[in-house]
Amino acid sequence: MTDFPSIVFDVDNVLADSMSSFCRKASKLLGFEVTKQRIKSHKVVGSVPLSPQTIFKLQSEVWVDWQNISCIEDNLSQKMCAFHKIGFEVYVATATPLRLIPYVKQWLEKNRVLYSKFFHCQRGRRKSDVQAEALVDDATEEVRSFISSGRLGFLYLQPWNANAEVSKAILVRNLDEVLKYYGVVRTEDGEYKNARWSG
Repeated sequence: MTDFPSIVFDVDNVLADSMSSFCRKASKLLGFEVTKQRIKSHKVVGSVPLSPQTIFKLQSEVWVDWQNISCIEDNLSQKMCAFHKIGFEVYVATATPLRLIPYVKQWLEKNRVLYSKFFHCQRGRRKSDVQAEALVDDATEEVRSFISSGRLGFLYLQPWNANAEVSKAILVRNLDEVLKYYGVVRTEDGEYKNARWSG
């Protein structure tokens, strides 16, 4: 394994704040405010008084309306660029339905999210099927599956997973904490450097 391994990033709610977009659409439909704190699972079903079919329809509408999805973090492009510059091999993976993949890729391009490979995890495939050494995801089952194969799993904390217990998962609140795990720190001028070799 190299100092900086291949690392997989989930898209929804790790890079793209699609849940906030979903909550806005659900609020308009229900007539009362739905916040991310109300969401009990990244799959959403059971968190709001809507049928699974309606939830799936709204989730599709979120990506059709991709231009209104915000980045999950400020300076996301700079942070993802830092992974590349430092020496990580960056992969992006999503289980979003195939018909919505063009919108996902347009969102990534618009927000200048650099990546080496894109993986579409559908038809029974999991992110643990991707040949990489680390995963950053908000889905506990994906992180657990990745860890079970002897690799690193970073659980990106969100309201729906804050109380989850995933053995050996590395809990992170932002991408800077992932970089910090590997000894990469942000300097006062906003650049990222490998602190382990800074002398």
